[in-house]
This record gives sequence, C-alpha cells and structure tokens, in this order.
Amino acid sequence: MFGAPLARARVVAILVHGRTQDPATMNDHVVRRLALDDIAYVAPAAADHSWYPAGFMAPLADNEPRLSFALERMAQLADDFPGAVVIGFSQGACLACEHVYRRARPPAALIAFTGGLIGPPQTAWSEVASFAGMPMLLSGSVNDPFVPAERMRETAEVFERRGARVTCHFYEGANHEVSDAEITIARDLLAAL
Repeated sequence: MFGAPLARARVVAILVHGRTQDPATMNDHVVRRLALDDIAYVAPAAADHSWYPAGFMAPLADNEPRLSFALERMAQLADDFPGAVVIGFSQGACLACEHVYRRARPPAALIAFTGGLIGPPQTAWSEVASFAGMPMLLSGSVNDPFVPAERMRETAEVFERRGARVTCHFYEGANHEVSDAEITIARDLLAAL
C-alpha cells in the first residue's frame, strides 16, 4: 500500500502493475509523480511479475487459468474497496480494462496507461452493463511496441458506447512508459473526484 492511510484517504485506488514489474515500480513511476497525498493506493502483486502468460491480444485460452485468477483477485479488491479508482499500466492496464468491463458495478474512475481490452483481433465485446458517466483516461504512444494504438482506440469506443466519459491521450514516439502529460491528465481526473 502506498500514499495516504486508508482511514484518512479521500480516494482509494487499486494500482495494477505491468508485466515484469511489481507494486514498487508503480509507486516510483505513477504514485510519486501524481503527488496526491489524499489517495490511498492498494497495490496487488502478480505471481512471477505477470498477471497472465501470453500477450493480451492472444486467444483467451492461451492466458488461462491465470487470467481468470487475476480477474478474481481484482474482483475481490473491488469488493473490499467499493468505489475505488482502478489504475493500471501496460499488462496491468489491460487487466484493469477487462476487470472494469466485466463488472456489474463501475469504479469511481478507470485510468489505463497503455492498455486495452483483452482478446484477439475481431473480438466482439458484449454490451451488457452501463458505465453511467464513469470518467476514464486511456492513453499511450501511437507507436507502442506492445499495445497497438488501434486496440486502445477500440477500447475507448467500446467504453464510450456504454456511457463512460473517456478522455484519450495518444502521443508520438515508441516509449513504453507513462509520460508527464499522461500524469498531468490523470492528476486532474483524480483531483476532480
């Protein structure tokens, strides 16, 4: 856990790290840069630093049973911290998007740094629940080597169709990182909650 103590926090955020990372990486690259001292960050750790084994656009069966285990863990955290914000980077952002999309109750907000919905090309996501104005930031590089910009845009469209208020920020370059501009947009979103 990082940030404010739970008892004093204005907002609780579930912080989901990327592949080969751990919660400390998210603390260094996201929490400290956001510099919001009224948010408590709950940061689960994936076994072997990976939430699921294959790429996020592989056939779903290639990522089982680890994907289901990860989604169950996210669901438990969402139940433990109702109304929390969900923040993820890379593989963690993909898991965050998939978790939020499958939940009946939307979080306070979703921030996906370089991520998208999980599934192979031409996946047709069912449109069951409503996000009823949930704020969402989806951002990343247009040339990211791991997460295609087209899937990020497709994810934004799927969430918008279900009522989310999506802000997209795509920047030039091929750096697989959270840019300063993304941090600024995320800080503004979190401060407005």
